[in-house]
Amino acid sequence: MKYEEAVTYLLDIPKFAAKTGPDTVREFLTALGNPQNKIPSIHVAGTNGKGSTCAFLASVLRQAGYQTGLFTSPHLVRINERFRLNETWIGDEDFLHIFLRVKEVVDQGVQQGMPHPNFFEFLFLMAVCWYEAQEPDYVIYETGLGGRLDATNVLTPCLTILTSIGMDHMQYLGNTIGEIAAEKAGILKQGVPCIYLAQKDAAEDVIRKRGEELGILLIPVEKDKITIDEWKEQTIDFSYRNRYDSTYSHGACPYRYTIRKTAVYQTENAALAIEAGYYLLLHEESKMGTQPMLPPGQVADAVHAGIANMVWQGRMEELEPDIYVDGAHNEPAIRAFCDTVSKMYRDKKIILLFAVAGDKRYNEMIQILCEELSFEKVIVTAVESSRFAPVEQIAEIFRRYTHAPVVETPDCGTALEQARICSATGTRTFCVGSLYLVGSLKAKKEEEH
Repeated sequence: MKYEEAVTYLLDIPKFAAKTGPDTVREFLTALGNPQNKIPSIHVAGTNGKGSTCAFLASVLRQAGYQTGLFTSPHLVRINERFRLNETWIGDEDFLHIFLRVKEVVDQGVQQGMPHPNFFEFLFLMAVCWYEAQEPDYVIYETGLGGRLDATNVLTPCLTILTSIGMDHMQYLGNTIGEIAAEKAGILKQGVPCIYLAQKDAAEDVIRKRGEELGILLIPVEKDKITIDEWKEQTIDFSYRNRYDSTYSHGACPYRYTIRKTAVYQTENAALAIEAGYYLLLHEESKMGTQPMLPPGQVADAVHAGIANMVWQGRMEELEPDIYVDGAHNEPAIRAFCDTVSKMYRDKKIILLFAVAGDKRYNEMIQILCEELSFEKVIVTAVESSRFAPVEQIAEIFRRYTHAPVVETPDCGTALEQARICSATGTRTFCVGSLYLVGSLKAKKEEEH
C-alpha cells in the first residue's frame, strides 16, 4: 500500500463507521500494547481555542528544551498536520508505517466482531503509536468532539486544560452551556490538576463542582487579569499576572508578554499556556522524580520566549497582503473575531468572505457579524463538501442583516480572486465561517505555486 492509498482509506472511513466511544478505543489500544501510557501527556478540551492553546504550550515546552508531540484537529491542507513532533509534521513514510500497524490490529478486531473505529479514533490510535516510537518528553492531545466520550479520554494525563466553552455541536453535547461544559469537563481525572478559563457562568460552576468531586487542584485563568498593553505593527503586548510572578521574575515586567499580531482572543489562550507552562516546568518534573530541564530562574525566560515565538495557521493569518483567514466557526468564535477586527482594523474598509457548515447556527453567526461590523461587500462561498450550507440560502440571510452588496460565488477559488481584486482598492478581506474554508483557500494558494 502507498501513502496516498492510506489517506484515501482514512478519508473514506466516515462512510462505514460511527463513533464508538472510549471503551472500544481501549480494546484496540490493549491490542497495540497500550502505547498511550508510555509518554507523559497533557489533555486539552474546550469549544474554542484548543489548537492555539496546545500550540502555545508546545512552544513553551520546546523553549525549555523538551521534545514535544502535538496531536490536533482538523488539518487545513494535509492530514499529516495533525501529527507533529516539535515543529515538524509526520513524514509520509512514517505515516504509512503507523497506519499499517493500526490497520492490522483494526482488521483483526473487526473480524472478531468489534466495530471499526471512526475517522478520528483511527487517527488517535495512529498518534499514540507514533509518539511511542518517537519517544518525546511530552505529548499534548487536543480532544476531537466534547471530552467525556471522546477517543482521547482514554489518556491518563499529568495535566488537563479547559479552554473557552460556548454553544457548539449542541446536537451531540447538549443545549445549554452547563450541559456542554459537563461533557468537556469529562476529561478531568482524579489526581490530575486542571487549568481552565474562568468564564463566570454555568460552565465555571460545572468545572468547579466536578473538580471538587474529584478533589483535584483547579487553577483558573481569569480574564480580568489579562490586559492589552500595546498593539504594534507585528505584535501584541499584553499583561497577565499569574501566581508565580512574585517568585520568578523576568526583567522589570515579569507579567508582560508578547504574541505575534494575530487576534485579541489569543491572549486568553496564551494565558492558559502560561499557567500550564509554569506548572509543568516547576512542579511536574519533580513530582515524577526526574530532574527539571531548567533551573527555576530560567523558567520565566522559556515561558516568555515560547509565547512570543508561537505560530499557528488559520487564526487571523495573513494569507497574502490584506487578505486574512480565520477559523471562527461558531457564535463565541465569531464574537471574538468581531472583537479583534473592531479593535485592530477599525479604520479599514472590510470585505467579508464567508462559508459555513450546514450543522452550525449560521443565522446567529451572520446576525452577530452584521451587527458588530460594517462591510463594503459580502462574498458568500462554499467548500466542496455536502456538509456546507447552500450558498443561496446563506446569501439571503446576509441580505436580511446588512445593506452591503452580497455576492454569491460557489467556487471558493473564484471567491479568492474576487477578494484579491477588492484588496487592490485599499480594502481588507477577512475569510471566516469554517476551518475547512481556511484549508481550502490555503490549498488554492499552494496550487498556484
